[in-house]
Amino acid sequence: MPQLPFQLPDQNSPLAPIPAHNSDLRQLIAQRRSTPIKMMHQTAPGPEGDILENILAAAMRVPDHRKIEPWRMIVFAGDARARFGDLIAERFKTLNPDATDVEVEEERNRLLRGPVCVTIVSSPDHNHKTPVWEQELSAGALCLNLLYAAHAAGFAGSWISEWWAFDQELDIAMGLKPGERVAGHIFLGQAISDLVERPRPTPENKVTYWD
Repeated sequence: MPQLPFQLPDQNSPLAPIPAHNSDLRQLIAQRRSTPIKMMHQTAPGPEGDILENILAAAMRVPDHRKIEPWRMIVFAGDARARFGDLIAERFKTLNPDATDVEVEEERNRLLRGPVCVTIVSSPDHNHKTPVWEQELSAGALCLNLLYAAHAAGFAGSWISEWWAFDQELDIAMGLKPGERVAGHIFLGQAISDLVERPRPTPENKVTYWD
């Protein structure tokens, strides 16, 4: 059995204190970056089995006001990627009757660009006293936490949406319910090469202190 990337705490035991200066954690946060989907290896293996479950469990440790859990995840792996790709292609043809065969095939292969795709579904309780906006932010935190968890486990990650995250018919095909929507499609796998750092914002141009 492969070694799990994280040791998750038991729900009935107290958490160990976090060291005041955890250089590994700071380095992880400082170095994480999304892998452009075109840089994702299409055939190299991604996380699966207990490794994937462990990553998903770690990702769900997000801020969640009043413990609503206003999100869920749908995993596309193996042959399921191609089967749902057929649905994407058919929907694309319906919306774009003049599309070329090349364009349709590109849509059919969307989920084949990485070995695993985890779709994060925002599912807020619209009747709860917690503002829906807070619940949606929790779903966004889940997306980012999944990227961090994958990065810590040695995998590349890419958070995208694209048009098929906003199509009602494909939402239904994925099993989304009224009031739910896609927060992001997170592709997990391996990068085909090392990534070059991109320009980043700095505190000097993004942070002010209120006075």
